[in-house]
Amino acid sequence: MAYCCSTGAIRSRREWLAAGFFAALSCARPKPLPVYSTVPPFRLTAQTGAPFDSTVLGGAPWLASFFFASCNGPCPRMNAEIYNLQEQTYSYRNLKLVSFTVDPEHDTPEVLAAYARRYKADPARWYFLTGSRDTISTVARDGFQIGALDAAQSHSTRIMLIDGAGRVRGHYPSAEKDDIQALLAGISALYQENS
Repeated sequence: MAYCCSTGAIRSRREWLAAGFFAALSCARPKPLPVYSTVPPFRLTAQTGAPFDSTVLGGAPWLASFFFASCNGPCPRMNAEIYNLQEQTYSYRNLKLVSFTVDPEHDTPEVLAAYARRYKADPARWYFLTGSRDTISTVARDGFQIGALDAAQSHSTRIMLIDGAGRVRGHYPSAEKDDIQALLAGISALYQENS
């Protein structure tokens, strides 16, 4: 009888150790984020009026979004969330935020500079880009797979997460707090991938 009880205790200890081992493995690294597409190289103009070459984004994760300055719909809410992300992510080295206008004819660098000030954008981290409609359409369609620009300025209100190699790793709706939390977890996961 005593032998049976000791066998039961050993079995219980083995199960406990195995459970602890597998729990430690699952906490060590999050599941890798999927790869959706690759953003093609691009050259546009920043809100400062200076040329912006996408090569400055290489090597570190970045966030991307599409908007237009005269939007009275979802853009203000989305950019308020991006401001919050800017403030919450200073600890992530070299993380940039890139907002592409879908109305380049009206969103000049001067208009974008005023818009950036409205959202307290850190000019060292958050870029508002304008330029050729064809270039922005190519980036939207081929890089982010969200369709080309159209005359109605309809656009995605998702915030995209891109890794240091220019690969899109996530599309996160900007209207829900749970999705913003998932985006923050995605940023953390990308930085862990590179550590």
